[in-house]
Amino acid sequence: MISDNFYRTERISGRMWAIRSRTGEIMYLIEGDDRALLVDTCLGVGNLRAVVEELTDKPVTVVLTHGHVDHALGAPLFDDVYMNPADNMIFVAHSPITEREGYIESNLRAEPGSWANAEWVPPVEPHFKPLEDGMTFDLGGIVPEVYALPGHTPGTMVVLVPEERVLITGDAANNSTFVFDEFALPIETYRANVRAVEQRLAGRYDRCFMMHHVMEASGQLLSNVAAVCDDIMAGTTDDVPFSFRGGSYLVAKAATPQFQRLDGGEGNVIYAKDKVFAS
Repeated sequence: MISDNFYRTERISGRMWAIRSRTGEIMYLIEGDDRALLVDTCLGVGNLRAVVEELTDKPVTVVLTHGHVDHALGAPLFDDVYMNPADNMIFVAHSPITEREGYIESNLRAEPGSWANAEWVPPVEPHFKPLEDGMTFDLGGIVPEVYALPGHTPGTMVVLVPEERVLITGDAANNSTFVFDEFALPIETYRANVRAVEQRLAGRYDRCFMMHHVMEASGQLLSNVAAVCDDIMAGTTDDVPFSFRGGSYLVAKAATPQFQRLDGGEGNVIYAKDKVFAS
């Protein structure tokens, strides 16, 4: 059954755990003296809450970086959940079990049919607490901060853990940042948002933690992704064709199938030609 052993855990510091799924997502559990904060909840397959409770006996608050199928659908397992309301429509659109089955099928091609008997978290309406720019969560001895970085979705957020000098980027910036679907913002707008957060948080983190496959990137990730956006707007990108769930898009910088850039750079953007400029 696909939900058996779907998650594995890894301690990454005295106060942080990574929780990895079989489909490649990475969630982060931050534990303070009094409470714990879980960043993202994956697909809503299996009992993620039981996995978290094996790691901490503290009360758990959940922060969703955005409403996509692979980040938010396990949220109903928890009692104290925050998400930016700008992504409510996305959460609803991605909630059906068929959406989740399709995602697993596209990611686990070597295991055809294995998702058929999965234990799914039932779809719900997104009646979560509103996650707002600048919010802090005092866990006791460690105080994560949340900032808006729209682009990948209108409600995308990033989480700064100042005590660890880490920025958890969600899907706001990574080695294959998707900025192309009907919910994504134009590249020009996204680039301005990246630069604004980069400047706002300058000097407060040394590493970035991403959410898919590869965990760690340098503290220059936002700057690198913004530079890729500059090249997209200047028309100087490699523009390698990329297909995703029936759509055709472009990878800005040529990369391996694992999204390692061929030029050795860090950070990349996958985009649509008709969503580059804001006007």
